[in-house]
Amino acid sequence: MFIGISGYNHESAAALVNAKGILLDYKKEESLSRIKGDKSFPKRSIQRIIDDNGLNLEDIKAIAFYERPLTCFMNPIKVAAQHMPRSLGLLSHQFRNFSKSSIACYLDIASKFKGLEKKLIYLDHHLSHTLTALPFSTIQKDICSIVVDGFGDRSTTSISKVNHCYDIKELWSVKYPASLGLFYSAITDFLGFQVNEGEYKVMGLSSFGNSNSDLAKSIFGLIHWDDTNKNILLEMDYFDYHVSVTDSYSKKLSKLLGEPRNHFKSLFPEGPEFQRYADIARGAQDSIVYIMSKIFEHAYRITDCNKFLLSGGVAMNSASLDSLADLPFVEEIILPPSPGDAGAAIGAAYYSFLKRNKDVSSVKLNTPSLFPSKYESTHQRQLANKIISEKFEFLSHKEDQSLKISSELIQKGEVIGIIVGNSESGPRALGNRSLICNGKNHDAVKALNTVIKNRSPFRPTAPCMRIETAKKYYHLREELMQCYLSMSATAKCKPGSVSFSFPTTHVDGTARLQIVEGDNILNKLFAYLEPMGIDILANSSLNVSGDPTCFDLIDALMICSRRPLRYLLTDFGLLKVKV
Repeated sequence: MFIGISGYNHESAAALVNAKGILLDYKKEESLSRIKGDKSFPKRSIQRIIDDNGLNLEDIKAIAFYERPLTCFMNPIKVAAQHMPRSLGLLSHQFRNFSKSSIACYLDIASKFKGLEKKLIYLDHHLSHTLTALPFSTIQKDICSIVVDGFGDRSTTSISKVNHCYDIKELWSVKYPASLGLFYSAITDFLGFQVNEGEYKVMGLSSFGNSNSDLAKSIFGLIHWDDTNKNILLEMDYFDYHVSVTDSYSKKLSKLLGEPRNHFKSLFPEGPEFQRYADIARGAQDSIVYIMSKIFEHAYRITDCNKFLLSGGVAMNSASLDSLADLPFVEEIILPPSPGDAGAAIGAAYYSFLKRNKDVSSVKLNTPSLFPSKYESTHQRQLANKIISEKFEFLSHKEDQSLKISSELIQKGEVIGIIVGNSESGPRALGNRSLICNGKNHDAVKALNTVIKNRSPFRPTAPCMRIETAKKYYHLREELMQCYLSMSATAKCKPGSVSFSFPTTHVDGTARLQIVEGDNILNKLFAYLEPMGIDILANSSLNVSGDPTCFDLIDALMICSRRPLRYLLTDFGLLKVKV
């Protein structure tokens, strides 16, 4: 067995791959600690994987960490040292927290899992991302890997040629501090959203903005593509993330754009400053699309590949993928369901497997499930029996009857929570940890989005449907078909389509849709829903805004106690909250 882990800088996680190269389990630390974005050493995730799979430490042949800690620690310090005395606070902070950085990985493993530290290996951060994406591709040789994130070891963006899983060559990279990811995070911070959490809010807000506005153009002018040297250039005078512990942008950015948004104040479309913030977000989103297009063009030139793996935190910018797929040389874009740092634990696990595998010629990384996070519901049912008996009643214990009743409730405008089977690996709820309702019912979608989840009103809920329905309403791209399965890309409504009026459609006429197939619980529901005339579900993660997505049954029951969610579809049947 082989383990991969990520942590310390962004979301932490652990993954387990067996001797055949199959992903068996994956756990995010936030799922178990219930701390949103938990980046601590993933001790709970490692222990849970060991317990759930009946392992001893002797069964683990190698454990890989998703970056090279010393390189990752030293590169920001080298850059900060060039900006003394402005960077004194950052340098002081870095050295004071030396033992709390990822350099502590070896000692943390030795402390919690004695003996396992002797099997620890490290790998390049961007290689972790590439190896996370590669198993999701049916083609695993002669393919290009593009990684775009905030910062990883030496670089912030890279292009590699995957000749084979044992032969991955990095051909181009962008050095820190020029970073598309940190640029977008700084604008996220300026707009009053939490860095590393609120970038998707900026993406949603940008749809309300005007690309031709002065503010959007000002933002667009802060980052450039150097066509001569094939490099990303950032106007660093407007940013402080490379010299400050607390500030991601400088006073110069505030002079350019005006006062930053107070994050304590709610943001509503009818608010007096909403359009200003939307135009700023639009400029940032336009910059992402432009620079990413240039990266893809350069990748095509130097690799001669027209199929692309895309990973890293910026890959979660689903609104940019439709434009990238429109590039004339692109045949396919493949994203892992969890392209960020948490998902990189999967790539690290595969690396530890590849390092110990002797049969190089026959190795092909097995395509992982969208739901690899092993979950045993029976024990949870036993723990929750008292809560269920006191607070809930079963409408049905049988799956087919539960699905039928759930469909009837959805037809009546109800919102249903779902917690069945293993949980999703990525940040998108794909059915097993979801809140759903009729995707064409405006009142139901509003209740799901703002009443139950307490989300910002400018953020749309994703529509979910079968492929035949998707083709009817949306302009699907063959290049992105794999991405639609994990809700990783937006699609444009077809001209003249009624989908423009759906409550799941964004103001710019796009939707981040999910296509369901096979054994997916949502696909099973459509067998009952479609004869009722319901072909689209609104689908959002089963959580309250600001909390991690529910991992187990008890988490879901807590949601029902905190919010007005009345129905819960579980592995044991359909529950209703007692009045």
